[in-house]
Amino acid sequence: MEPRVVVPQGDLGGIAPEVLLHSLSDGTLREACRPLILGHRVALTAIAAELGIAIELQSVARAEDAFSLPPESPVPVLELESPMPTAAPGVPSAEFGMASVEAVLRCANLCIEKEADVMVTPPIHKISMHLAGYPFEGQTQILGETCRSNRYGMLACSGDLRVLVATRHMSLRQAIGKLDPRFVAKQIRLAHEAASETLGISAPRIVLAGLNPHAGEGGAFGDEEQLVLEPAIAIAREEWGFHTAGPAVPDVVFGQGYRGEWDIVIALYHDQAFLPLRMLPRESAFTIFVGSNILRTSPMHGAAYDIARTGKADSRAFRFSLERGIDLAKRRLTSA
Repeated sequence: MEPRVVVPQGDLGGIAPEVLLHSLSDGTLREACRPLILGHRVALTAIAAELGIAIELQSVARAEDAFSLPPESPVPVLELESPMPTAAPGVPSAEFGMASVEAVLRCANLCIEKEADVMVTPPIHKISMHLAGYPFEGQTQILGETCRSNRYGMLACSGDLRVLVATRHMSLRQAIGKLDPRFVAKQIRLAHEAASETLGISAPRIVLAGLNPHAGEGGAFGDEEQLVLEPAIAIAREEWGFHTAGPAVPDVVFGQGYRGEWDIVIALYHDQAFLPLRMLPRESAFTIFVGSNILRTSPMHGAAYDIARTGKADSRAFRFSLERGIDLAKRRLTSA
């Protein structure tokens, strides 16, 4: 059975519609899944025509109508209630933010109600989202609050390097302030559950990165490893039976993960995770939302307002995240 895939249109002010339309124009992908775009069909059709993307779109009234269509049919679009944005691309706008958040929320609810198997999200722009009145830090928070998960997060993957980001879009000062033993223990639990439940890895090898240079070197360069991270590892072991290595020297452990020595590395703040990940090919990198029954994948790049509608957007990263979402959904459907 082909997975039912819902795709929000992303931020119309950036490259989101271009990369998703390019990807869904491929007949091979159409045969591997049953896709549905949540968006504005007229706007998407105009963008496809402007950029020379050979894809046909059709409106549907319900998600179930879309998933019953044969692969050779025009790609179905379920219309948003938000007004179709009229702002010029490339500049943040509340119109873009309102439509992009609605699309994500509706896709999430389709997954929660089991009317879809996986959602694959192109990028949205945080400033446009904030202009529309949504205070979210990003799509991960949108999904976490929508599914009312007590713990959720983002697993960023590139090859054998998989990194769970303990804190995401916030200042470094705020991120360090959030680190206490109980909070970090929850991230350890999330990493173990993501490895076993989402990735299907039995007896996963999980390691917690240190915060300080040389992981503190016994307190010489900071005591967070002794006061926060080691107690967190102990809590996860004693309360949930999760055995976790670390705290590991940060400038060593990500290379070990890349070489396949660890199944998941837990990073403590955004740039600790993404500096090594950004050095790897972007077109074969993606993220997974973990910590709930929503299965969601996404490319590891932003809305790229600066190249919107120029035809310069590279759709390989979105296509790769779509393929990985299909693979994960198939594994989940098979094991159900």
